[in-house]
Amino acid sequence: MEWFSTADGKYRIESLSSITFPGALEVIRTAFCQDEYVSIGSEVNKNPKAAEELLELCADAALDGVSLVGVNVETGEVAAVAFNKIQVKANDASEKPFFVIFSEERCTQASSRSLIEFMADVDERCNLFEKYKVDCSLEIMFLATLRNYRGQGLGKLLTKYSIEVARKYKYGPIAPLCPKDLGPKYSNLTSRKPINTYPKICQAIWTGRASQNVGKAHSFTVHLTVPFSEFVFNGKTYSERIGDVSSFCEVAALSL
Repeated sequence: MEWFSTADGKYRIESLSSITFPGALEVIRTAFCQDEYVSIGSEVNKNPKAAEELLELCADAALDGVSLVGVNVETGEVAAVAFNKIQVKANDASEKPFFVIFSEERCTQASSRSLIEFMADVDERCNLFEKYKVDCSLEIMFLATLRNYRGQGLGKLLTKYSIEVARKYKYGPIAPLCPKDLGPKYSNLTSRKPINTYPKICQAIWTGRASQNVGKAHSFTVHLTVPFSEFVFNGKTYSERIGDVSSFCEVAALSL
């Protein structure tokens, strides 16, 4: 995928590659796993092993070839990332969704399992495949920006171009990756097999005010709002740990 520079020329948005992958993981480790509301609610922010399991989830998603990074042009540092996932409608009711399989088979930590089960739960409550009568979507799974780069619109740009990637996917993955591109730590992952469909919607779970504003800016339709007080980890609700009893997430989508 070609690069897109910001108006001031300080950043470029580009497809995730083997070169930017380590930096993208660092954004997730130090930004998403520390500051994101669900990471706080599930205490991933206090459990480095749980954070590492979320990095493996990101590595798995990276193989879909649809994730993007925002790069500081001057330093080459990855400032922000959108780890995106191609989701395909199950063939029958017995087929488990991707997040459920990952939680059951690859999570050893209660914190990471709680976070991924949260994602699976809200996805199940609002079946976007049925609502839109489609068989495939691109999900903006994890959207994060390093603290010292926030407030510069990188999340909005990554979302804008994630939508473009979703629209172009019918012609094939934009930047296909294989396990060896991700380094020896993730060499056990399974390479992606081609799918015979393509995204008809872009979907996301917006978990904080910043991401909810991003969704509004790109005209996502909110189909479900769920308060964090409904989710409990180790005897406390997510909202209690977040410190905002009125906090909530939104399940949203955009028709392509």
